Amino acid sequence: MYEEREGSINLGEYLRIVLRGRWIILISFLLVLGTTTYFTYKMEPLYQASTTVMIEDKGRLEQYAFGLSGLMNAATMIANQVEVLKSRTLAERVMYKLAASPYRDNLEILSEFTETGKPISYESKLSVLRKSIAVEPIIDTDIIVIKVNANSSFESAYLANVLANEYYSMSLEFSREEFGEVRKFLETQLDSIRMKLAVSEEELKEYKLTHKLVALDAETVKLVEQTAMFRAHLNEAEAELGEQQQVMENLKSKLAETKSNLVDDIQNISSPLVLELQNAIAERQALIANLIAKSSPGYELVIKDIEREIDEAKRTLMEETHKIAISGMTSIDPLKTSQDLFDKILQADINIKSLEARRSALLKVVEAYEIQLDAIPEKNLEIVRLMRQAELNEKIFLLRSQKYEESRIAEAGKTANVRILDPAIPPQKPIKPNKELNIMLAIFFGLGLGIAISFVIELMDSSIRTVEDLEKLGINILGTIPTIDPEEIAKRMKKRGQKLSLEDRERINSKMITNFSPKSPVSESFRSLRTNILFANIDKPVKTLVISSSATKEGKSTTVANLAITMAQTGSRVLIIDGDLRRPTMHNFFNLDRQIGLTNALMGTYTLDEVIKPTGVDNLDLITAGDIPPNPSELLSSKAMRKALSILSTRYDLILIDSPPVIAVTDAAVLSTRTDAVLLVVSSGYVSRHEVLRAIQLLSNVHANLLGMLLNGLDVKRIYGSYYYYYHYYQYYYYYGSKGKGRKSRREVVEALEDTPPKNLKVSEGA
Repeated sequence: MYEEREGSINLGEYLRIVLRGRWIILISFLLVLGTTTYFTYKMEPLYQASTTVMIEDKGRLEQYAFGLSGLMNAATMIANQVEVLKSRTLAERVMYKLAASPYRDNLEILSEFTETGKPISYESKLSVLRKSIAVEPIIDTDIIVIKVNANSSFESAYLANVLANEYYSMSLEFSREEFGEVRKFLETQLDSIRMKLAVSEEELKEYKLTHKLVALDAETVKLVEQTAMFRAHLNEAEAELGEQQQVMENLKSKLAETKSNLVDDIQNISSPLVLELQNAIAERQALIANLIAKSSPGYELVIKDIEREIDEAKRTLMEETHKIAISGMTSIDPLKTSQDLFDKILQADINIKSLEARRSALLKVVEAYEIQLDAIPEKNLEIVRLMRQAELNEKIFLLRSQKYEESRIAEAGKTANVRILDPAIPPQKPIKPNKELNIMLAIFFGLGLGIAISFVIELMDSSIRTVEDLEKLGINILGTIPTIDPEEIAKRMKKRGQKLSLEDRERINSKMITNFSPKSPVSESFRSLRTNILFANIDKPVKTLVISSSATKEGKSTTVANLAITMAQTGSRVLIIDGDLRRPTMHNFFNLDRQIGLTNALMGTYTLDEVIKPTGVDNLDLITAGDIPPNPSELLSSKAMRKALSILSTRYDLILIDSPPVIAVTDAAVLSTRTDAVLLVVSSGYVSRHEVLRAIQLLSNVHANLLGMLLNGLDVKRIYGSYYYYYHYYQYYYYYGSKGKGRKSRREVVEALEDTPPKNLKVSEGA
């Protein structure tokens, strides 16, 4: 039960804080919502279009086909492509493409000036383009999503498509780069061979014309043709070897950036099977050369079979080299090596060794034929030489032309490893600003900020505002006095076509409300206070009571006057003593002269009977302060004061003493030692907990009997769920009606009060 009650109290406390800070919450809410809405609708919309591309790694397809393990992580390959898409090179290609497009005048990315007229540099445009590109690979796939942001729907889609197309084109150029280099090399060789062929043919023609066409025997002609043919094959082998060496040099340059020793590592890979395969390839190359030299019937078919065996041996050699590389027996790090680059280097190395073996075999055959040619008679040597050179150049030219056409076909057939799956389409809605989301977040943030500020203010506010705040101090609460706002009541009644009379206004504003308006909620509160004081100690009733406060302007003097009237209304004889000898105010409440009062009686210039003055209220008398003494504390602590209180206690049922604030001077503490009890008045929201605790400590130091506290100026409208509101509302139902002409019904005033609980005006000190 206790835990449940504590939880409800805490919840009520939180609701009270929220209710108290409702204006802060409302202002924060409107400010955040208004600011967010303004900037949201003023913000330039941002659109995002996306296109999807797939990376096709042909090297990995070959791995799966041959059952080989990959040397490069797929994630690394995708990461490389992501960086390519973000690269400056690709961005520059896109900018060039945009500048040449028919939509260049409509693209904001190509604007030459800002809105303020400031020129935009090329670097700035390039930077904006690169920042607008977002590349997101899809996990566990070879697919990449390219997103491009722009200020218009068309431009975002157009930029995304141009970027994807240029990425495809660049990938295609990279994939054809190797074949392109071979083709360029062959073009250079063809031009040179064509010139040599033309020169050799012209020399042979000239020689024949000059020497009247010297004829050669058939055996010599055949020897010349065979020598030229083998020399052409040798030249072709050397040319292919040069091509492969050029490819190897290009691959070495690509590896130079990573300072890799991959080429040397691959060339040094060795095992019994590798050496056996290399020897087998060399032997078959030599066998091909011998078959060509013999030119036996059907030798072309045999050569084709041997070439197939060589290709099979090369494939087996690549597989074996792969296995050795990934087994850890070499210094090659598979994780840091590109699969495609590894295969190219390995293939180039195998081709170079194979071509070197072919060149060696063909060189031996050519040398043998050269020896035979040297045996030809001297008179025929020149025409043999010219015929051989012409035949050689012709065969080399034919072979090189065939090779050139093959390289062109291979280059044209080479495709990019990129496929565009989904081209970008113009988006329907912008991604920024998200108006609905921004406004929703502004609503929650504005309310949250307002509530947070309210709680921070509450935590920083150490003032006493409610009964619960006083209860935390462990002091008995004898009563609460509510506030009344006549202006708010008048405003609500005016909306109903009614008017608050001057008489009602005077009764509400009156500090002597218990006398002029005994049915008011404030009067009822004083009656509750009176009851609590009377029943505070039934066995030993309080005869003399000091009423004080911790600070000034807390309503202690008004409390004294109204409490005394309430006590007197029960038929008890009550005396008020104005013990505030520094700033006396009690005489103002009853329109009496301050002179000839307490100080005069204590100094012996007047008797007690002479200083007691009737107030005009039945059963209520008053002793004013009298002349202001220079030493109030000494006068109040004198034997004369003790004796006066003793005498007066026999004449009156209750003596109420108005004293100065406890913290300001010691008068209240002094008086508390001469009386039965002390009532401490605390003004809601006016003093801090520290001040109240200080006042309690000062009274405790002199062993004063602190009867309890009175919470004055309580704004019940701010106490969410509090029983005070219902209690005072119930009291209003019986109040606010004038006698005589112009009397308003109680219901009319109650309806006005029902809409607006009382606030602002609290029973406070006089001037």
